[in-house]
Amino acid sequence: MRLPLLALACLGALAALPPRSALPEDPPLAALTFDRYYDGAQLEAALRAMHAAYPQDTRLASMGPSREGRPLFVLTIFDGAAGDPNAKPAFYVDGNTHGNEVQASEVCLFIAKRLLTSQDPWVKALKARVTFHVAPCVNPDSRERYFHTPQNEHSPRRILRPFDDDRDGRADEDGPEDLDGDGHILQMRVADAEGDLVSDEKDARLMRARKPGEAGQWRLLGDEGTDEDGDGRLNEDGPGGVDPNRNWPANWRPEVDQGGAGPYPLSEPETRATALFLLGLPHLSGVQSFHNAGRMILRPPAAFTDKEADMPASDKRLLDELGRRGLVVLPTYRYMQIREDLYRVFGGFVDWAYVELGTTAFTNELWGGIGKELVERAKGGHEHGEADDQVAALRFNDVALHGRGFVRWKPCPHPRWGTVELGGWLRFTTRSDPPEFLHETCARNAMFVLDHAASAPDLVVAEARTQADGSVEVRIENRGLQPTIHAMARRYDVLPADRVRLVGPRLRAATRLVPGGSDVVLAVRGDAALLPEGIPGEGSVRLRLFPEGPASEVRVESRVGGQARAAVK
Repeated sequence: MRLPLLALACLGALAALPPRSALPEDPPLAALTFDRYYDGAQLEAALRAMHAAYPQDTRLASMGPSREGRPLFVLTIFDGAAGDPNAKPAFYVDGNTHGNEVQASEVCLFIAKRLLTSQDPWVKALKARVTFHVAPCVNPDSRERYFHTPQNEHSPRRILRPFDDDRDGRADEDGPEDLDGDGHILQMRVADAEGDLVSDEKDARLMRARKPGEAGQWRLLGDEGTDEDGDGRLNEDGPGGVDPNRNWPANWRPEVDQGGAGPYPLSEPETRATALFLLGLPHLSGVQSFHNAGRMILRPPAAFTDKEADMPASDKRLLDELGRRGLVVLPTYRYMQIREDLYRVFGGFVDWAYVELGTTAFTNELWGGIGKELVERAKGGHEHGEADDQVAALRFNDVALHGRGFVRWKPCPHPRWGTVELGGWLRFTTRSDPPEFLHETCARNAMFVLDHAASAPDLVVAEARTQADGSVEVRIENRGLQPTIHAMARRYDVLPADRVRLVGPRLRAATRLVPGGSDVVLAVRGDAALLPEGIPGEGSVRLRLFPEGPASEVRVESRVGGQARAAVK
């Protein structure tokens, strides 16, 4: 029997393939994928694998211990062949501030892996210019409970600190319980003809408010649990804690004004260790924090105070431009100001980073609640849309998740009510991406973060030449989008002036050359000329330095922009 010509051609192609042993080996970190979640031990193993695979381009350390002693790992990433990483602008990114917002850690891991493994020339050039500090989980105690103890989609959020909510002399003694032993904290309802809820006609899994004159069917009791302390109330004294996004010095308010604030700013080991780490970075230029949920790019300010009430126009233009660029890669997100478009946050992290550290800072809220896109399509007349967001969420659960995200109501014995029904949404559904949707969230948010980092100041001494009178004329360019000192930082004097110095002689005087105007006499401190206004983004400054003798090199030092140098011609 003769084989067709096409079959012969295919056989020839197969024969030409190299044997399996000759195929290229899997690249480093190939086992680190983003179709799953990593608990605390696996997260640490992933960070150690990155450091082991790229020891010349990484440093792995702990910013300090959590309240329960778990390390707050930070992986520093740079191009080991491109000079001193401490001389470059630094960019900090973290996640899992709230314990239940777990996919934030996976986004951080994705960013780290992309920086280390990408062969994209643009990414490689960025890594050579900016030093990244990636802290995937800054609330490890609560993250560990989210993975390994019964929880619902919203718990636990805070840094755990026992608190006597019901003032009975005991702390955290009456919280939710897993009554049926299925590993989840579900919602609990009881049949009640006087109840205010009835089963929804659109879907029996849902409940709606009963109409006037309509008999009730259900009373919703809240989270699954019992009255453990016998005071007649249910789940009224669960695990206490401090909200790590209300515990920062920027506009901090006490608990009476801001729930979750803690006893004082930076009272928690996690926030205090993070603050000390950031304050110790030599050239911090940008900060990114990941939360969930809602698909939002959030910028400061977050609270009503004199400091933020009138954000300088130049700072707003910069943040707005970065936000607009972010919407290119995150088209289903909304760009919002926290205070005006969402809610007030006193003691928030990004406010502290922007106002007190003088950096650009964003918070991205990930995922978005299932079904919301279907509702939006319905408003636009899309044939597959749903007019009700709860129905849309269940449709998403049934079609995309094959029903695994929602537990149908089921009877369960209860010591007080005899029989109750348990049901509702599970973890990794409404607030956290289902694993099969995780990779896209990671990849798109990584694009935004790298673009944000690429806006950091990029200082170059473009010219340094001795003049006939012995002075040295210097032109310093900032090729980055960001200025070296933001307007808010200038207003409150939170950053030192940029410094320009000559190597060799003592500096007697210096002026900044102003095109078409009068030159500005600069202060000279030690052997450096001071630039208190910094160097504008995508701009330059010209200086004339008057040394006491011949100079060999000019050096620029900026708290945000890093360092640059060039030989004097």
